[in-house]
Amino acid sequence: MGVAPLFYNQPMFDMVIIGAGASGLACAVCALEAANANATQGERALKVCILEAADKIGRPILRSGNGRCNFSNANVTPEAYNNGPAVSATLRALADAAPAHGISPSTPNVVTGFLQRLGLVWRQESEGRLYPLTNKASTVLDVLRSPLLRFGAEIRTGAVVEKVVPPNAPGSHFTIHLQGGELVRARKAVIASGGRAGALGLDGLIPYAAPTPVLGPLATEGKQTKPLDNIRARCTVSLLRDGSLIAQEQGEVMFRKYGVSGIAIFNLSRASRAGDILQIDFAPGMFANGAMEERRQTLAAVLAKAPSHYELLQGIVLPLVADQLLKSARLEGAHEATDASAKAIQEQLHSFQLTVKGIGDADLCQVMRGGFAPEAVDPATLEAKEVPGLYILGEALDIDGACGGFNLHWAFACGMLAGWHMGVR
Repeated sequence: MGVAPLFYNQPMFDMVIIGAGASGLACAVCALEAANANATQGERALKVCILEAADKIGRPILRSGNGRCNFSNANVTPEAYNNGPAVSATLRALADAAPAHGISPSTPNVVTGFLQRLGLVWRQESEGRLYPLTNKASTVLDVLRSPLLRFGAEIRTGAVVEKVVPPNAPGSHFTIHLQGGELVRARKAVIASGGRAGALGLDGLIPYAAPTPVLGPLATEGKQTKPLDNIRARCTVSLLRDGSLIAQEQGEVMFRKYGVSGIAIFNLSRASRAGDILQIDFAPGMFANGAMEERRQTLAAVLAKAPSHYELLQGIVLPLVADQLLKSARLEGAHEATDASAKAIQEQLHSFQLTVKGIGDADLCQVMRGGFAPEAVDPATLEAKEVPGLYILGEALDIDGACGGFNLHWAFACGMLAGWHMGVR
């Protein structure tokens, strides 16, 4: 006769949440708050267990925004995400549900309305990015942790989930298999474990795409970026495929030995493929047609002779960048500039090209694209259509957004909506 696995004989949970990131924590808070608000006197509130594989909760929150936590954006739109129609439907459902949970219908951002109710104060920075006023990611985690402790949620760290087994009969329960042989039982299960956790044994029940890293640096062919390692420049970068514009971003680009990084590149990585062209404009909006020839003439008057190609680029870009622009234009830096060579330099200044090989460093990617198909869940609740009682949130779905707080906003939104739904049922 075998020994019953540890944890199996403990009381069953109403909810087990796999993952203690933004979506999992928001789900627990909203479910517990809603359940307590709707409970009659003496009625037992929800019994919730959160299982986190890491040694502490909230790691995605703590590492966001370089430790400052860019938790949302003032300009969230479905267009910032892949699978935008699914995002749109869920955000509409969230806005519709918010007034019943203490958030004014006039609140433009339901996520900030939720965090404000928990005590968070924030500020807005460039491009609509929202950060806590303290400038510390730990502040966001603190306001989420407090209600969980108040409501008595059970939180286990170092709990690696290997498989989720749905109920085998009506009225039965979910069985969560942990590494080491432990089993946890629950009436409802929530997958909020991000894009790296895998299908947890559910890929035969729910369509699932193997995740790939995106929102990260790009590797490029050739040796053009190696001499520029660690140089930063504010540019406009266009992603071209077969001569057609696929996407365009403005912002800082950091050159690395293997390719390019920076927020503009991270965003373009979401649309890029091997073989695409990155076209970099080092002086967007400047030096229109004929301007470089005029610059050559102006410098010639100052220097009393025609400027060299290096001198023509001085004051516009760094010397190491000038080297690569001239190499691409097949010009010698010390040679005197002519109108023809000035025109060639101007072309390179606005259209320096790199060929994409793929993701440059998967460890630096902020999200994983892939996971469970969004159409497999009800967008108004995030409950799986084919597995009642199972909810799939945030990055565990095949939805990812641009840099700037969009991914954490999506995670919070999913957690809030699912939590409210479960807390009032």
